[in-house]
Amino acid sequence: MNTTHAASASALVIAALIERLVIALTPITAAARLLRITPLADCAGLRIEGELDRSTLPALRRALASMASDGFCVDLSGLTFIDTACLRALVSAATALHDGGGDRVLTLRSVPPQVRRLLELTGWHQTPGLRLQAPARPGRPTPGRPHS
Repeated sequence: MNTTHAASASALVIAALIERLVIALTPITAAARLLRITPLADCAGLRIEGELDRSTLPALRRALASMASDGFCVDLSGLTFIDTACLRALVSAATALHDGGGDRVLTLRSVPPQVRRLLELTGWHQTPGLRLQAPARPGRPTPGRPHS
């Protein structure tokens, strides 16, 4: 293989990686701005702000599918509403990570109390590959969020 061909092949690989990174870092907005999904700064994962329902489910699925298969975190601190279909999409993503082998998990962070309760009522909190981060105690900052 000549050096010119190897250099151009390397340039193509680097360009493809940069394009994937730009796509992954671009916020996803859906359904007349009812939902905003952005990458987390402190770990591999997503921050969800707004409503997760039937109209925003395709955007949620795309965002979950774009995440690395090594496990990741979903911050729900900005969540204002979630229906069972979207909750099931989160649980299904966790199951897919777990079924891929290893110790890969989807961690739900800053889970609103009503969402935590729904996960417990359905038994989905015990789904292999799903981890619910413990609620932050008063006076302690939540990881990845500035404290006041």
